[in-house]
Amino acid sequence: MNAPASAFRILYRHFLGQFFENELVAPAGELRSGLTGILAIVATPGIVIPIMLFEKYSSLIMFLRARLITNRDPLTWSDKSVLLALAIVIPALALLLKWDSLFPTRSDHSILVPFPISLRTIFFAKAAALGTFVLLFAVAANLAASFLYPGVVLGDTGTFLELLQFISAHFLATMAASFSACFVLIAVQGTGLSLLGLETFRRISAALQFLILTALLTLLILSPALASLIPKLRSTPVAAWIPSWWFLGLYQMLMGKGDAGFSALASLATRALVISTVTAAAAYTLSYSRHFRRIPEILERGSMHAVPIWNAFDHLVARFQKRPEHRALLGFTLRVFTRSRTHRLLFGVFLALAVAMILTDILSLVFFDARNAAQYLLAAPLIVCFFLITGYRFLFDIPAELPSNWLFRLSWRSRPATFHRLTLIILGAVITPINFVLLSPLAAAAHTLYCLLLSAALIETLFLGYRKVAFTCAFGAAKWNVTFAIALWALAFAIFTWATVRVETILFANPVLFVTVYGLLGGCIYWLARRQEELWRENPALQFLDGQAPAVQTLDLE
Repeated sequence: MNAPASAFRILYRHFLGQFFENELVAPAGELRSGLTGILAIVATPGIVIPIMLFEKYSSLIMFLRARLITNRDPLTWSDKSVLLALAIVIPALALLLKWDSLFPTRSDHSILVPFPISLRTIFFAKAAALGTFVLLFAVAANLAASFLYPGVVLGDTGTFLELLQFISAHFLATMAASFSACFVLIAVQGTGLSLLGLETFRRISAALQFLILTALLTLLILSPALASLIPKLRSTPVAAWIPSWWFLGLYQMLMGKGDAGFSALASLATRALVISTVTAAAAYTLSYSRHFRRIPEILERGSMHAVPIWNAFDHLVARFQKRPEHRALLGFTLRVFTRSRTHRLLFGVFLALAVAMILTDILSLVFFDARNAAQYLLAAPLIVCFFLITGYRFLFDIPAELPSNWLFRLSWRSRPATFHRLTLIILGAVITPINFVLLSPLAAAAHTLYCLLLSAALIETLFLGYRKVAFTCAFGAAKWNVTFAIALWALAFAIFTWATVRVETILFANPVLFVTVYGLLGGCIYWLARRQEELWRENPALQFLDGQAPAVQTLDLE
């Protein structure tokens, strides 16, 4: 009995560790993200949001503003729906980013099969690790808010029993939302593997991830705006399409403050939890054995259908780029984008954010702010440009097969070739049709040029001082201040999209001023390009380690 129990514990720790492995950094660089740090980041919204709501529910501030509110419950609906959206999205995103780890990998099969370990032991160890992973993220996302939010809302009102009921209702509703979202993902993958098989499901896996990712981000971004519609739409068929509202109904029923509308939503939440749990358990169990046994039958090979396309591309590039090393580097860059699952997934995050932001703007235009339709139309292409550019720049720092960069260290002696200006061609091909569909021909042409100039300025800024070969440098995660980076990125997004659009609406009334701004943007782009040349001449050394270069440079070929 001791041997199977010992094997189970070892496998459990191994599988749980797989869920928290970071494949983007150098193993020897002390850049692995610790479990405590990851869960602390996950818990941050549940701590910050209740603190930010203190002013809203403060009895003193209500008194000073002459707002004597005896029933605070309607005020909480919008806040609860936002917290429930976070409870759905955060654990589901964590599980989605580990999509390929839900079932055993090829290395697991190769290592475990020779040992006298039963498939049942492997299955239960993997299932226990998966359940622990989901539980950790669900608790981290919801526990802090379960205590802070009820305390902030009740304040000096209510009794201790009411506080306990509030805490219990919040914890149970948010945990139910988190489990339902995660179980849906497990059920989708298990069902897909059972019905389609491993090889077929793998072909559609990336597209499925992108669709789910877009839906989750859209729900998260749109939840504050939708919260104001709860009193008007919670008893209509629209509510059935908003998962966070289902669990708001469950939340209200657990607190004993539900009505017919909330009762119907609570019924949807209960059914979603039960169906997702049963389906996930059944699909995972049925597909696990089949998947594990069929791993050796699936060849790790790429498709040959793209070979003629790549050959045609190489011939086309050879006509314009005479330096063979630059042609090779361009091909290497594009092949990493198209073949690396990690890079495709991360770039999909940026694309999903762009789609989610545009969907949010469309829904906001329909439900809330039709008067600012012109600004929403002008902002859509800029949103696409911003996310494509920042995603492109971010992925350049994510290594692909980092130990293989010795080839570049030995052979690459010229300046880095980032090909970042080529993205303007892609952006032009994407945003030009959008502009001409949404705007009049003259306005579309002017706005397209405006978008491309802003994009060129952003591209030159992001690549200023870049001294790397793409995908060959260790990822410097340890140097990141995540909070500062996100705040800076959000500020840049607001300036690049909404601030520039407001300026453009003013410029449309003055063509001379519009042309002047074109000239200023062109001058800024020229200065950035010249500054890039100066920085390269000042320090022409390429960078392969994200940090200060050691006194003695080695190739680390061991």
